[in-house]
Amino acid sequence: MPTVGRCVGLTEEEEKHLLMLLQGDESDLDCVTDNDEDDFDQETFLRLQEEYDPDPPEPSPEELVLSNSNLEVDTDKLSDENGHEPNRQMQQDFDPEDDLPIITFRNQHPTPAVQIAPKWKKADLPFVNSECNVIFTNEKENDSTPLSYFKLFFDDNLIQHITDQTNLYSTQQTGACINTTFTEISQFLGINIMSGIVRMPSYRMYWAQETRYSPIADTMSRNRFDKLRTQIHCNDNTNMLTRDHPDYDKLFKIRPVIDALKLNMSKIEQEEYNSVDEIMVPFKGRSSLKQFIRNKPHKWGIKIFARAGVSGIIYDFEIYRGKGTVKETNLGISGDIVIRLVETLPRNLNYKVFTDNWFTSYKLFCELKKLGIFASGTVRIARLPGCQLKSDAELKKEGCGAFDFCTEENENIFDVKWFDNKTVHDVSTYIGLQPIQNVKRWSSSEKKFIDLPQPYAIQIYNKYMGGVDLNDMLVSLYRIKIGVRRYYLRIIYHLIDICIVNAWLLYRRDCSARGIKKFKQLVTFRAEVAHAMLQQNAPLRRRGRPSDAEVEQPPRKRLVVPRPIDDVRFDGFSHWPEHIEPKQRCRNCIKSYTRISCMKCNICLSTEKNCFIKFHNQ
Repeated sequence: MPTVGRCVGLTEEEEKHLLMLLQGDESDLDCVTDNDEDDFDQETFLRLQEEYDPDPPEPSPEELVLSNSNLEVDTDKLSDENGHEPNRQMQQDFDPEDDLPIITFRNQHPTPAVQIAPKWKKADLPFVNSECNVIFTNEKENDSTPLSYFKLFFDDNLIQHITDQTNLYSTQQTGACINTTFTEISQFLGINIMSGIVRMPSYRMYWAQETRYSPIADTMSRNRFDKLRTQIHCNDNTNMLTRDHPDYDKLFKIRPVIDALKLNMSKIEQEEYNSVDEIMVPFKGRSSLKQFIRNKPHKWGIKIFARAGVSGIIYDFEIYRGKGTVKETNLGISGDIVIRLVETLPRNLNYKVFTDNWFTSYKLFCELKKLGIFASGTVRIARLPGCQLKSDAELKKEGCGAFDFCTEENENIFDVKWFDNKTVHDVSTYIGLQPIQNVKRWSSSEKKFIDLPQPYAIQIYNKYMGGVDLNDMLVSLYRIKIGVRRYYLRIIYHLIDICIVNAWLLYRRDCSARGIKKFKQLVTFRAEVAHAMLQQNAPLRRRGRPSDAEVEQPPRKRLVVPRPIDDVRFDGFSHWPEHIEPKQRCRNCIKSYTRISCMKCNICLSTEKNCFIKFHNQ
């Protein structure tokens, strides 16, 4: 038995009890009755606690742990934690190897925060005030052109930045500057945009003699176009970090373009209903960004996550760089993407976000609710802890239109399962079961359409979810078709297509606000953007050295002479008068006849009534 000195300030009975605890093992505690434990708790333990820990967190008797039954305590050197005199104090003995206390009277580790488990009950979602009064005030003027809408997203500053970086890159690579200009880069982009409308198997066929397309071939030579394709750049490569650097950015080459487009998109007034989904940029070249998704129309490509309104306008996007490139939180990869995409969405104004089952989770919807954003989306059952609904087999047995539902009590999150052709599982933070409405479905057994009851949450989800898919479908109609091997050019081309679709959708929204029912189709809108970029501020290209080849004579008189678009008409560049035969009717005043024509606009304008000047000035 080890020698133990007398503890100052303890009674004889307390000393015996303490010695028994110090030198006994777990079997010794069997001799202590419940009454003895109660007496010790009420008297001795509380008094010792007051003396040696003035502000205790009210520990229980079980927290009094003596970790070494063979410990020898020298009471002559006892002192408290504050360094007071050894009067009625107790000292902790320390292991010389790790300096850790062997005797502790209470647990020093903080208790982790207790997470409240979700509690689901069979009930509909209580009424939630989700009113969001969104009024669009940023309407453009009536004379706004397609090019002006496009430059709300892809602005002049961005084009000038590409011009400067292209000149810099050519100097770094070849030692000679390519000497491109803002106008030439605009023409280069215009040719690519036009290729989505006038498609050819090879882009070189635009300049070939048999398949020559004048709007492109007359704007830029093929050799110059090839030269720009090899040199065009968006960032300074000398500032790019190495791959082993922790801050290495896979999108460094196009980072200025991404940042500029995200900033310009955030300036557009946003809609109440938004959806988050993914977009595949078709690409089969070599890149670490390339993904393979089996069930997509384009299985190989670069993945973009986007947030769009119900109209299809994309307000924010994020290019997926691979797992581990961004630090994850407890929401997971999919949840973190949604949180980043809604950062540009106003808070606490009852905006709504819809997601599919890859993004949706209980934790994500709780986090969105804290931000003042309502959410709804399809969900995987594994992401709803504790939720017990009828299985898919049970709902299928009940037949089409069967459903089951419940509500989480703590966060007021509604969950519903509805059986249509297959099971649809939806979660919402602001819409519930009612009002149930009927939808028509074809019954193969009855050979007719029948009405099926549909929960309100699923009806609203179907109505507002497809914004990103709508934009992606419109992009695919007239996508830039000139192929490239470099991944960053493929991304830039796709972002240009998105900007054109965004511009057209914004143009339609403004037309609706002004009560204009007749608006330009997307193909016409895109053609005007391309035509304006090809000709605006562009000098007139003349023939080079004389050729022996016979020049095809134009017809004597054209039946229809199209008017130039406003972006070309009012640019104030290269509008020179020329003499023609025979005289034609003036296109400005209609009444006069003249032999003076504008070389750029290719229409006749009288000089007697200053029609030439009036036509080219707003």
